[in-house]
Amino acid sequence: MRRLREVAAPAPGPDEVVVRVLAVALNRLDVLQRSETVVPGMSLPHIAGMDIVGEVVETGGEVDGALVGVIGLVDPVVSCGQCRVCTDDTPTYCHDFATIGSTRDGGMAEYVAVPARNVLPVDADPDDSETLARMAAVPVAGATAWRGLLGAGRLEPDEVVVIPGAGSGLGAAGVQIALARGATVITLVSGESKRRRALDVGAHHVIDRTGTADWVEDVQRLTDGGADMVWDHVGGDFLGASLRATRPGGRVVLSGTTAGLDTRLHLPDLYQPGRSILGHGSYGRSDMAAAVAGFTTGGYAVHIDSVWTFERLDDAEARLESNDFFGKIVVLGPGLAPRGEDR
Repeated sequence: MRRLREVAAPAPGPDEVVVRVLAVALNRLDVLQRSETVVPGMSLPHIAGMDIVGEVVETGGEVDGALVGVIGLVDPVVSCGQCRVCTDDTPTYCHDFATIGSTRDGGMAEYVAVPARNVLPVDADPDDSETLARMAAVPVAGATAWRGLLGAGRLEPDEVVVIPGAGSGLGAAGVQIALARGATVITLVSGESKRRRALDVGAHHVIDRTGTADWVEDVQRLTDGGADMVWDHVGGDFLGASLRATRPGGRVVLSGTTAGLDTRLHLPDLYQPGRSILGHGSYGRSDMAAAVAGFTTGGYAVHIDSVWTFERLDDAEARLESNDFFGKIVVLGPGLAPRGEDR
């Protein structure tokens, strides 16, 4: 259950800053973790919200006070920054790993305390709700897609990639990164309106799963035998279908489990054609920085479904749960209003 509560304002630790939340984008994790602990260590009561853009208003004792007034995106991955896995830029393997918005309080609030090193300064006006919404849409989707497609997947310009869920924030980000890479993009959606929008944002082929008996056969037909890669950010039983949609020697990169934490595989589909399943692995600070640079400087398009006031957070989450959206759903910080919108 979600409720609005008055809590004490956060105080920064020595290496932290307090950020006034200007916008927060929604993720599946925000609603999934209500019913199960998706990220180990999460406990209730809890303030959700991983994708945050805000203004630094206070600094801890070890932080340069010049950061006050800086507008920044927040990397939600918190780690010690000093151990071997951190210096190897794999911070989610750190023994001190935590997640802002899951194992630490997140951005569905007026203020949030975060490590100073997690703030990536951006050029934005704190009153420009349109720009703030676009920036809030970037961190988790952008870094996850960057890591899945380019880091783990090593997508090449002449390859064919299947990206499910082009209507989701994550899928939409993946389509933009793959297109910029020069790959041929096949994406999967549900419904005619999403099919048209996916074509509008540049996908080469769009398969409407509600209008086909077998999307795997459609992929094999379009590619004359299978895609080079499927970027599976869905998980569950979708993984087995993803394998069958790749060519012999092809690969599936698993980046998420929104459809379930467990699966069943027909093992000959894996070993006989020499296919591979690759774990997404830890996205690092460099992945986040590259994604933020690409999406905030216009290198990749950001697709926003809707922008809501903080007072209508319940309605924004209901839209996320409905699956009737295309792009990221963003909630502005308390007291801010969408430009030209009545939400």
